[in-house]
Amino acid sequence: MFTIYTTEEKLKEFCLEGDEWYDIIKNQKTIIICNDSDEEEWDVSDTILMNLHRAGTTIEVDNTLVAEIKEDNSKVLDLINPAYILDFKEDEAKKIENKYGVLFYSTKNTPKPILVKRGWSIDTSDNSKPNTWDYFLKGNQVKLNSFLIVDRYFFSSEAGETIDDSLFNLKSILNVLLPSTNMYKFTVSIIFDESRSDLSMSELATKVNKIKKSILGKTPFTLELISIDSNCYKYEDTHDRFIVSNYFVINATHKIKAFNARNQSLCGQKLFFDYLYSNGIEEGDISSTPEVSQDRVLKAICDAIHTSKSEITYAANGQTNKKGIFSLQNELFCY
Repeated sequence: MFTIYTTEEKLKEFCLEGDEWYDIIKNQKTIIICNDSDEEEWDVSDTILMNLHRAGTTIEVDNTLVAEIKEDNSKVLDLINPAYILDFKEDEAKKIENKYGVLFYSTKNTPKPILVKRGWSIDTSDNSKPNTWDYFLKGNQVKLNSFLIVDRYFFSSEAGETIDDSLFNLKSILNVLLPSTNMYKFTVSIIFDESRSDLSMSELATKVNKIKKSILGKTPFTLELISIDSNCYKYEDTHDRFIVSNYFVINATHKIKAFNARNQSLCGQKLFFDYLYSNGIEEGDISSTPEVSQDRVLKAICDAIHTSKSEITYAANGQTNKKGIFSLQNELFCY
């Protein structure tokens, strides 16, 4: 669920310009704006806004949130996967973006949205490309404050593999995606199936926490393990392999456990990196936007957790909880 929060004047400007921001806006069911209205109503007499409304986009007014953000910047986390374009100074907007891992821009100088930047894919059987997560992920240009690894077999080993390969891939992904500067909050969640893994949850929690402690020069973070097995609602919807973050989706056609410590591919597969609007928004483009995949994956996991919590085993930062007793830490689960 991607959310744009901007000023009424900036929304009209985007609509008039008709550029990439407008392409994203047209794909939104709801846009949230702030203005000078005491009643928190948008200007229904404005032709530009009315045309947007008639085209199917709901315009909501929230003047409280912008005031709260100015008072307490952490309020930017109140919206899920947001893009803020507000009347802030550029340097202040950049500081908020870096500290909280959300898209935050000034209305005075708003860059083109990184979310429409073209993604990329790699076939891991192509020996001309380095077989590493560092190489595959080096092109990411967007801030983030959390991500999920969704792969029920992430801690499972096929012939010729070991649990060390799983831990190697985890450390490699963390080293690339974790920011180097300290952030207000950062959470990594791994969705897997304990019944199919090489080790029990308690054993995995210990090993994964050692990986967490070995990560140096990065922001402090919470690392949680969530086991969803065949007894859980929506289990089948967790079959696909994804890395899902605030603003991008990575899809593996076979497994996230993609490489080994010798920089070799563990299987021939394609890996896809897509920003939320890297396709599916241009005129004539019949592709689905990657945001659809992000939405689907997050909804399935949230539904499984909310409906089958008593069946789920959980651990965070090396500590294993009793089955069904846990509180999720990841902002992406505020669905």
